Amino acid sequence: MRETSTPQPRKVVITGGSGRLGQYVVEQLQNNFEVKVLDLRPPKQNVEFAEANVLDLDTLRREFVGADAVVHLAAIDFDHQAKPEDYIHVNVQGTWNVLQAANELGIKRVVLCSSVSACGLSEANPSFVPEYLPVDEEHPHYPVQAYSVSKQLMENMAASFVRRGDIQVVCLRPMMVLIPENIAPTLARADDSSSRWLFYYITPEDCARAFEAALRATHVSSGNFFITAQDSCRAEPTLQWVERVLGKLPEIRDKERYERDPYASIFSGDKARQELDFVAESRWQDFLKA
Repeated sequence: MRETSTPQPRKVVITGGSGRLGQYVVEQLQNNFEVKVLDLRPPKQNVEFAEANVLDLDTLRREFVGADAVVHLAAIDFDHQAKPEDYIHVNVQGTWNVLQAANELGIKRVVLCSSVSACGLSEANPSFVPEYLPVDEEHPHYPVQAYSVSKQLMENMAASFVRRGDIQVVCLRPMMVLIPENIAPTLARADDSSSRWLFYYITPEDCARAFEAALRATHVSSGNFFITAQDSCRAEPTLQWVERVLGKLPEIRDKERYERDPYASIFSGDKARQELDFVAESRWQDFLKA
C-alpha cells in the first residue's frame, strides 16, 4: 500500500535491540539514525538504552516520547520452545502495546518483525504444502502452531492500526535467520534428503539491512514482506528437491526464475525488492565454500 511520503525518521526506538537479531539491527542503524534500545538488558553498542518490558504499556508510552519511528523486535522466538500461551501473551500483547503507544504519541512509522511462520508453511505440515512457486505474500495462510499464529495476529493488528489512517506499519517476514549458532544445524539439515523443511534463510546482516530499507521507504504505508535470500540453503537444484520431498511439483508461476538460478529460493523477495528496494546479498554456496 502506498501513500504520500512521510519525512524520513531520525530517532528510532528499537524494542528487543539486545537480542540475537536485534544486535545486528542496532549495528546497522546506529550510523544513520539516532538509536534508542528498549530491552531487559543493555545492548553491546554504545547507544541510548532504557530497561523495558513490552508488556508494560506505561513504560512504552514514556520511552517512546520523541521518537520518529519504532522497530519492534521484542518477542519470544520459536527457538525458545516456549509454552503456546506464552507465545500468544508476549508476542501478541507486546505488539499491541507497541502499536498503541506509538499511535497515541503520533509516531508515524512502525516496522514490525513478523516471520515466514505467519504463512504456516514453516511448519512443514504434510497437509499444507506450497500451492505454487515462488511463494509470495498472497499465498494462502494456514498457521497452526502458537508461534506462527502469534505472528499472523501481529500482522492483523498492524493492518487494523493502518486503517485508522494516521500511522504506517510495515511487517517484515524474515526467513530463518542464519545467526552463527544456526549454521551447523542448517548444514546438517541440508544433508537430510528426506527433510520436508523448505530450506529458506536470510543472513542477519541482510536482515538488518531490510529493516533499514523499511524505515527509509516512507512512501510505503503498510504491507507484509518476505525477507529472503535469493537462493535456498541446499546444495541441490530447488525444483529437484521440492519434487522429491512433496511427491510432485506445485504450479511454477515463474519458470524463468528457476532457469536463471536453479537454486533459487521457493519464497519470492520481489515485493521487498520492488517496494522497499531491498535485495539480499548472500549466497548459500559461499557458506559451503567457507
